[in-house]
Amino acid sequence: MASFPLDVAGVISVWFQTLLYGIYTCLFFTTTYISLRKRMLHTIPAKVFFVATIVMYANCTTHVAINLYRLLQGYVYQRTTVGPENYFADLGRWDNIVHDALNALMTWMGDSLIIYRCYLVWDNNIYIVILPALLLIVSIVSNSVALHLFTQVPLGTIFGPSLVAWMRTIYATAFAQNALTTGLIAYRIWRQEMNSRRAGLRSKESSSDSLLPAIRIIVDSAALYMALLLCLIVLYAINHNGQFVMQEASVPAIGIVFCSISLRLSLRSYAIWKTSGGQVSVNLKWTEPTDLDTSIEDTPYRR
Repeated sequence: MASFPLDVAGVISVWFQTLLYGIYTCLFFTTTYISLRKRMLHTIPAKVFFVATIVMYANCTTHVAINLYRLLQGYVYQRTTVGPENYFADLGRWDNIVHDALNALMTWMGDSLIIYRCYLVWDNNIYIVILPALLLIVSIVSNSVALHLFTQVPLGTIFGPSLVAWMRTIYATAFAQNALTTGLIAYRIWRQEMNSRRAGLRSKESSSDSLLPAIRIIVDSAALYMALLLCLIVLYAINHNGQFVMQEASVPAIGIVFCSISLRLSLRSYAIWKTSGGQVSVNLKWTEPTDLDTSIEDTPYRR
């Protein structure tokens, strides 16, 4: 697009990604420190999320490194022989394939984790996550086909007719899957909170042990990524090169979302623990709706 050339989009996308990567790095090490310092890895789900967080950060770091390599190749080492715009338009280059594969992998890991979180919140109900899982499969297939097509059209464009349908499917399924799983998680927590109030286990006046702040934390964090996806969908639909900026930003943004959720929930749980005199811990215990018992385990928060 003439108003926003590809070579300009390339520079801005790398700058914006490294900016978000710096934020992600701070959140990642803070989350890791709290998890290890407070010994919050005593459950299988906690260990799964902890390992996944490390893998996602390593993936994002590699993605940033590849982007810096591409920046140097396009603007320094091959500036006179190929040129930045032609370099970034060549989708078949090995570094572009690896770069997009890492992007897809980050998305798959993020989507898998939110599906797993939804599965846990709904008391390991496999039927609840069937549709989100199917959307994840569609995303994996679409990304894989798109990566293959990149090798077939080395001098093509991301807006080419052979790629349009697949790219739109990738972005649309990612948005739908995140909206669905976030909505399911928020609804489950809200319903449990209402059930607890009706059963007299919680009062409307008491906010220290309310689950509603957890909804705000999850929805606020998810809204960041979904807003980015929405921008990506709109920019791609109008064939605007600004979609490259959003695409690069999505990799650290996924990590920021998951670290911010973990960090904010941990800090809130620790605050509740201190307020209660150390009589409760950080883990929500989800039970069947009929039990009306969404509570916090009475295991002390570990120092």
